[in-house]
Amino acid sequence: MLRFMWLIKIKSMQYRIQHESITLNEEKQIIREIKQLQGTRDKVIANAAMRAEVQKFVGEKDAIQDKVKSISVDLDEVRKDHQAIKAKFKTLETEKEAINNVIASLEEELCVVIEKKDKVYHKIRELRNKREEENTCFYQSRSLLNDARRLAASKDVNALIELSTSEGKELIQVGIEAGARLFIMEEILR
Repeated sequence: MLRFMWLIKIKSMQYRIQHESITLNEEKQIIREIKQLQGTRDKVIANAAMRAEVQKFVGEKDAIQDKVKSISVDLDEVRKDHQAIKAKFKTLETEKEAINNVIASLEEELCVVIEKKDKVYHKIRELRNKREEENTCFYQSRSLLNDARRLAASKDVNALIELSTSEGKELIQVGIEAGARLFIMEEILR
């Protein structure tokens, strides 16, 4: 707009020179002013270009400011989300810690239960061994009885006498050993 103003001024001065009656001094003055205005023409054009450039940058500045505001709003939302996630993380950490405490407690209980199970298993093993020892005599006696019945059924008297003699000697030996063990136990207990 300023660019057109000086152009209009020049045109009006040229019109005055051509159509009005003016003195030579006035004409010289007008010509000097026209030259001066024409000299400033490049400056005016450069200034206009600069203004356009400034306007462009102002527009870009506004766009950048709008973008910064938008990013700021987005950043605030991200911060809120981050805080919410952080709070949830703390809650989960607390829950994890509680669960770890429960697991540790259960592991301690498991150790106690395993220890008890091992003791019970050992006791069961002892009882089974004791039962086997006690049943050994029963099965030996039963085997002896079956042998005696078989020999009696076949009417082999000599084999029956030999069987009873050998078993009698063995029974006496077992009795002696049991008596000796009993005597040793009594001596130890005294």
